Amino acid sequence: MTPTRIYMVTDAEGGSKHLVRAASAAQAVAHVSRRFTAQVASQDDLVEIVVSGVKVETYAPARSDDQT
Repeated sequence: MTPTRIYMVTDAEGGSKHLVRAASAAQAVAHVSRRFTAQVASQDDLVEIVVSGVKVETYAPARSDDQT
């Protein structure tokens, strides 16, 4: 059995906190973020969403507060 820890997962925008028992921080975040889905945007999706003011974001690795 893989050892687990309890992770506190915090919504960086809304501030809500979740306690999740998991084998890694990535698993804990994945557990909380299950409400999200992702798929490749169609050209129509891009036009509709960009026109409504949504900006394209570029992936950046999460910064861990444990790192200095």
